[in-house]
Amino acid sequence: MFIGNSPLLLTVGLGLSKVEQFQLSVSTEVKKSIDIPCKIWSTNFENDVIHWYWQKPNQALEHLIYIISTKSAVQGSMGKRSNKVEARKNSQTLTSILTIKSVEKEDMAIYYCAGWDYTVLEL
Repeated sequence: MFIGNSPLLLTVGLGLSKVEQFQLSVSTEVKKSIDIPCKIWSTNFENDVIHWYWQKPNQALEHLIYIISTKSAVQGSMGKRSNKVEARKNSQTLTSILTIKSVEKEDMAIYYCAGWDYTVLEL
């Protein structure tokens, strides 16, 4: 299908990628940064969108940040924690790393990663 002279792009999510968080617990001192790794088992890692979530005790799961590209810092974050966290992707190790900056007691939570294969098809 075409609109004007441009082909219509259709975005298709092809499903979840298998993820593995191999460090069950990480710790650091207050005011230091910490990295939390997540292994992404995917045949299409470059197109995977990696999402990070956190959950404090007795609270709902909250979306923190997502990252799309390994080539740039294209990422999005949610709300008040936008300056507190960053995420990156490493195509050589097929991992995403969540960095929590200047850790405080309030950062204690369970952190989750999720991967989505994101492909754009031209029709």
